[in-house]
Amino acid sequence: MLAAQHVLLKKPYGTSWLTYTRCHDDIGLGYDDYMIQQASFNPYQHRKYLKDFYSGNAPGSTATGALFSINPKTQDARISGTLASLCGLEKAIGNYDEKEISTAINRIIAMQACSFFIGGLPMVFYGDEVGYTNDYSYLNNQAKSYDNRWMHRPVIDWNKNNNIEVEGSIEQRIFKATQQLIRLRKKLPMVADLSNLTWLTPYNIHVAGFLRQIDDQRLFCFFNFKNEVAFVDWQAVKEKGNPPVVLYDHWNQQEHLVGRDREFLVIEPYSFCLLEAVI
Repeated sequence: MLAAQHVLLKKPYGTSWLTYTRCHDDIGLGYDDYMIQQASFNPYQHRKYLKDFYSGNAPGSTATGALFSINPKTQDARISGTLASLCGLEKAIGNYDEKEISTAINRIIAMQACSFFIGGLPMVFYGDEVGYTNDYSYLNNQAKSYDNRWMHRPVIDWNKNNNIEVEGSIEQRIFKATQQLIRLRKKLPMVADLSNLTWLTPYNIHVAGFLRQIDDQRLFCFFNFKNEVAFVDWQAVKEKGNPPVVLYDHWNQQEHLVGRDREFLVIEPYSFCLLEAVI
């Protein structure tokens, strides 16, 4: 992701990206080989791992996706599946595992949050706001059964959608969190796409961090994509401009006093912080 930024940030003046975690189409692993190598991975093995993980074929995989358009000569392939299924919700529901259901929901919201605040025009694909898992009914339709992309183009289930009114339901938890992301995206002016994205060094390989800034308004965003607690050295927020003294986390609704170097911001597994510099 970081190795591709020099390309992604070069967009024409007055334009913006559409940002989304999932859409109607398959997912391509389109990073150039040199970008993957810059991240210290072997391009072939890295893509193979991603294909195996998201198709549910890697040991320990929580995903229930499928490979699409496999090239028999190069083994190149693309990935199908809804956001919820790729994030482990389908498997967790099937196993009646409440802990894994909560973990999958956290993954979904963390992914959505990153796409909301990284810059661009956020787009939510229908069904993702309530956690639709793969729809396999396409297999019964001769006109669609050859194309597994239909699994992430679900038929709307209005009874499922109505569950947003049921306190504690999966649908309500995801919908409520998505609403809050939208409110914060509208509220915080510094997340407008004005070529105002600066990548940070979180000193933790499992954490992505960036700064969004307009004039003296600064928002430090950190995302923990690991299934363990992450520790981010406070030095990460001191390297761009005047070091902040107090930060307010808009997502977790708590204030942080910035510590010394070698002291840490603690981020829960598959969680994130949206830290506005207050002082």
